[in-house]
Amino acid sequence: MTHGGQTLADRVAQLHEWIGTGQARQLRVAAGLSQAAAGHDCEVAASTVHRWEVGNRLPRGRNIVAYHRFLSRLIEHGGRGHAQ
Repeated sequence: MTHGGQTLADRVAQLHEWIGTGQARQLRVAAGLSQAAAGHDCEVAASTVHRWEVGNRLPRGRNIVAYHRFLSRLIEHGGRGHAQ
């Protein structure tokens, strides 16, 4: 299954890279967004976003798509402004 030219496996690999390098957190912080705002966008708790950002947990299921979409929007907007 693809969305926007990327398979789920592509998204998982990209998320692992973004999380592992700290880019996921850097994108959110550069956009001026809190973990709570990211969680709201992804429909999870702020504590879940924290665990993703520090690598304690990785998104699973629909959260892979939601978090990847969130971070991709931040990249599209140059890391500035709200992701929605």
